[in-house]
Amino acid sequence: MDDQTGDDELLDARGNRIQWAALSAHHAETTRRARQAMVELVRAGYQIGPPPYGYRALRIRVTDPSGHSRLRAVLVPDWQTTAAVKQVFTWRADHGLTFAVIAARLNSDPRQYPPPTPSGQWTAKTVRRIVTNPKYVGRQVWGRTVAGRPVSVEQWVTSAPKVHEPLVDERTFRRAQAASAEQPHEAPTMAQTPWSAV
Repeated sequence: MDDQTGDDELLDARGNRIQWAALSAHHAETTRRARQAMVELVRAGYQIGPPPYGYRALRIRVTDPSGHSRLRAVLVPDWQTTAAVKQVFTWRADHGLTFAVIAARLNSDPRQYPPPTPSGQWTAKTVRRIVTNPKYVGRQVWGRTVAGRPVSVEQWVTSAPKVHEPLVDERTFRRAQAASAEQPHEAPTMAQTPWSAV
């Protein structure tokens, strides 16, 4: 019997042949389950990953229907940085300031507006990240980009409204988006989402 394996097979630790198709199917199923778990967490209103500037993650114990207890993260306002987020939206929505001008204003008073970056400086990019993040209206949102590229709003995974305390109302958020044309490659914003008319 030939011990050589074909291009679509490999050997496990015991010398048994494993076909690439089986590995591929296993990987696809594992990926599908992980994605489904993420979708369920987001729709339930839990935070995945680091909290956005202006919030902190509060760990709470949640018991699922099967009786298993798990720690989950929810967003709560961070008293040290919430005011900076609100000011960013005011400058953008009410005064139409560019991201760069807002960053310069924030940098002029770092004690009042602590910077979110390790470099200790606000940038137009960090301001844009705040202005375009729908989490500030109290929704969990996941999947706005894939491999760093924006996806259509229909592909976003979102929670119900006000799963955490909003730092800005939806009307102000939409007005802040109206000036987002300064970055044409920007990801779609909540102003373009199906719930923005709700």
